[in-house]
Amino acid sequence: MRLRSTVGALVALLTVLALSGSALAQTDIKASKQAPALTELKMGVFPAADYAPLFVGFKRGIFKKHGLDIKVQYIFTGTGLMSGLTSGALDLATNSTTAGATGIANGLPVKVIALSALTPTKGYIDVLVRRDSSIRGWADLEGKTVATINLQGQFHMLVNQAIEKRGGDPSRMRALPMSPADEPAALAAGRVDAIVMQDPTLTQAKSQHDFRSLGNPTALLSYPLPSGAIYSSNDTIAKKPAVLRRFRTAWREAVAVAKRNPKLSRQTIIKFTGISNETAAKVTLPDFSADLSPRGVGPMLLQMKKYGWVSQVPAFNQISWNGK
Repeated sequence: MRLRSTVGALVALLTVLALSGSALAQTDIKASKQAPALTELKMGVFPAADYAPLFVGFKRGIFKKHGLDIKVQYIFTGTGLMSGLTSGALDLATNSTTAGATGIANGLPVKVIALSALTPTKGYIDVLVRRDSSIRGWADLEGKTVATINLQGQFHMLVNQAIEKRGGDPSRMRALPMSPADEPAALAAGRVDAIVMQDPTLTQAKSQHDFRSLGNPTALLSYPLPSGAIYSSNDTIAKKPAVLRRFRTAWREAVAVAKRNPKLSRQTIIKFTGISNETAAKVTLPDFSADLSPRGVGPMLLQMKKYGWVSQVPAFNQISWNGK
């Protein structure tokens, strides 16, 4: 009788242990499905309103949902962003489509992975001068020194076109590359005649200095100008195509959320730029868009060729990655 009781107790104990082990195994499987290993991507970011979808994506967990861990490094010059890509220090980097296309046409081994935004024609980008400046219109910039983040980039091109459309000679305007953090002080001190800025640093500069705006030169264009874009090097594209496809899928989702939720976009701009709530409320948001189109790139490239920045217009597939 004691033997039967002992055997019965052992059987019961083994059953409990087996069931417990099964439950633990199921828990482990469930946990592994819920928390897959994330793939790290190092990304250089210029903190402009163009890239609010990135931080919207962080807030909504979009990139993690697609198995990505994006490590952000702030870089304030186009040269620094592109050199980070080509050196292998970065997997992704932001830059204007104009600056990137100029570099690609001149042999820079990078491609656009995704677009971030189209440039608004009101607000968002302004050319600023001092209140007491004799500069009253675009043609007056002929012969003057204008600070901009990149040479042969979007802002440089926009000022050139504005001068030209108002009868001036853009080749006589001197573009000076400068970090946006330094531009307002340089203008206030008279070291430059004008500065080109974009939100959110534009709104911040206007609130802190007595500057006068010449307006947004994008308003003079006859085509939609692609603004910020996200790039990767040809080497990284060859090594990590599947990961970059996942990023692009996540990016489209983040852009769609940012476009539907301007309030959320403004909140994220406050976090990644450090601007105040008051300044953020005045910022002009770009037209968030994820896919680069030949419609805006074509006229832009022709203008770049006209200014001698590129010797020939590159094909669209030389600039934009097709995802294969």
